[in-house]
Parts: sequence; C-alpha cells; structure tokens
Amino acid sequence: MHTVLLKTEMRDIIGLALALVVLRVRGENINDGYCVDGKCFVFHVDSASFDAAQLVCQEKGGHLMTVRTENAADVLGGLLNGASGDFWLGLKYAGDQCSDSNDGLKGYRWVTGDNKTQYVNWKSDLRVCSPLCVSVSQKVLKWTERACNDRIEGYLCEYDNPVSYQTHFGFTPLRTRHICFEGEWLKSAPCEHYCINTDGSYHCECFEGFIQSMEDMHKCKMHCEKNICPAECDPNNNAQCSCPDGFLLEEQSCLDIDECDSGYCDHACENTPGGFQCSCDEGYVLKDSTKCMREDFEGSGSSTPFDIFIPTSRSPTDKPVSISAGSLFGIMVCMVVCILLLVCLAHCIMRRHSKMHHYDVDKGHDEIFDFQQVIIEKHSLQTFPSRYIKRDT
Repeated sequence: MHTVLLKTEMRDIIGLALALVVLRVRGENINDGYCVDGKCFVFHVDSASFDAAQLVCQEKGGHLMTVRTENAADVLGGLLNGASGDFWLGLKYAGDQCSDSNDGLKGYRWVTGDNKTQYVNWKSDLRVCSPLCVSVSQKVLKWTERACNDRIEGYLCEYDNPVSYQTHFGFTPLRTRHICFEGEWLKSAPCEHYCINTDGSYHCECFEGFIQSMEDMHKCKMHCEKNICPAECDPNNNAQCSCPDGFLLEEQSCLDIDECDSGYCDHACENTPGGFQCSCDEGYVLKDSTKCMREDFEGSGSSTPFDIFIPTSRSPTDKPVSISAGSLFGIMVCMVVCILLLVCLAHCIMRRHSKMHHYDVDKGHDEIFDFQQVIIEKHSLQTFPSRYIKRDT
C-alpha cells in the first residue's frame, strides 16, 4: 500500500517538474513569490490595467507592491529576473495640480494612501499634470510613468501575511487566470475594467471617468459629466489624445459640443455634457428623439421631454456639421450690406428720375414763354402800321 502511494506521489512530482521544465524552455513566465521581513511579494504575468491589477491583489488580501527601501528594490529585481514586459507597481498620481519634481515621490502616493518612502528610482524628472501610474520592467527597473488604463504584461502584489494559491494541475493553466462560471472555465478578464463575481454569475463595472457601453456591457467608454474635462493622452506622446463622444479635443482638454446650435431638435433643446435633450411644445409628442409631431389628442399641458441623447456616430475630435456663430454673423453682415446696396441703388434711381422730371417741366415753361413772346411780337407787327397811320393823319 505504501509502495503504491509512494509511486503515485513520485509520478505527480515528476510530472509537475517536467511541466515546469517545458514552460521554462518555451520561455513562459509563471507566477513567482518571495517573502522577507514579514511581507510577501508575488509576481503575476497577467495582462491588466492598473486598477484591474490592484483589484486582483485586493481580492487576495493585499495590494500592488510598494518599493519604499533598498531591500524592497532588491526583491523587485529578483522577482523580475528573466521576465519580459512591463509590470505595475502600487504608485499612482491623481493630484489636482501638476506634479512637483522636487518632491521625492513628485506628488504620487502609494496605493496604501501614504507617501512615505526611503527610496525613489524615477526614470524621468518631468512634471505631469494628468492621472498617471508607475510601472517597471526587467530591462529598466526605474519607475516609468504611464497611463493607468494601459493593459501591460503583469503586476506585482504585496501581502502582509504569507499567501498561498491553490491550483489543480492539469486543469488550470499556470500562465492564465481562469474563473469557474456555471460549470465552465472562462478566461480571465471577461470585463474590460472591473469584474464582480456574484452567486453563480458576474457583472462588469467601469473605472472612474468611464461608463459601460450600451453596445457591449463588457466594454467601457470614456464619460465626462462636466462641460470641460481633461483628455486621455498618451504619456509618451501628448499629441495623441482622445475625448468622449460629444466632446471636442482642444489641446489636452475636452470641450463639450453644444449640439443645440446645430438645430437637432424641432422645438426646445437643452444641452448636456456630451449630449443634448429635446422636448416638444404643448400638443406635440417627441418622435425619434429629435422630431416633434402633433398629437392626435388633447395634450396634457406640459412639454414632452426625452432621455438625454448622446451622439455616437461622430468622432470625438470632429466638429459638428453646423453653421458656427462666426459664419452666421458673416452671413448676416453680407445680408445687411446687400440691403444697403439695394437701398442706395433705389435712391440713385429715384434721384435720376426726379431730375429728368424737373428738366421736362422747365423745358415746357421755356416753350410756353417763347410761344407767348412770338405771339406778342406778331401782334406788335400787326399794330405798328396802324399807329403810324394814325400819327400821320
């Protein structure tokens, strides 16, 4: 009996050893850990964003790794030995102002909420003015600032107590994390951001500044509840920025587009951050979110509102197809100038017509005067001899 158990255990050990050898030969990285001074640090190869990685560490009772001392930096170098890619550390900047390069952590804070440290290893001293997180790599152990929503190759977790992972060899791959859902193994990260396990199911949630996509509830899209929000920019190229739907990119800011200026609504229009809301006058009902049609029956006396409409077919950086205020002002100026020209032209025509009328009247008077003069002279010629006759006689 003991011989059979011994053979079975030896077979399992040999099989596990062979599997590890095969993984190493293929260049695969497996999760590894190291404990020192009452803390344990675990290295994970699992593509994730900063918040998703922090959530996984918290689920195991820990948090993303903090590197406060030279000893912790040595542990970090040992964990990443032979690894490829970038890995998250537990350092994040979320200040309201630009970072201070003169401060040790430059305004960053550990995920534990404090900024205590005896060690820094920044790759760059440049100031940052947007939320960024810190990653490291085996080639460059220096702290690299990058967008927190980047999905990089892995992350490092820190635990105050020893942590154990129970896996069933032959069922769960060593490189990929799985969850069991209704009797089936599902691949890790069915949700783009947060995945919340529930009794027999799960649901997805999004990070702050994002909302779930209506087309795919597993996906998240940018969302801004103000008229002006900071753009999501590539930390390595500030020219590569993006904005939520309904916003216009202006340098590194997102400005809300006033869709009401474009005349989308038939009647009343209320602009909202990233969208707009149409409503109709009394006696009309809203149709297709923007059109107003007359009711077939008596209205209730109030306007008919509609849910906020957020346009999704337009690129965030495209301007709305509409007449801007400047263009409208130019058109109005042109119309006023044209009207003034028409008035001047009409005035000139009337003055010319008036001069011609006066000329005709004066000419008529001259002709009458000449005619009278001719008659008088003729009369004088006829009467002249008579006077002379009388005088002679």
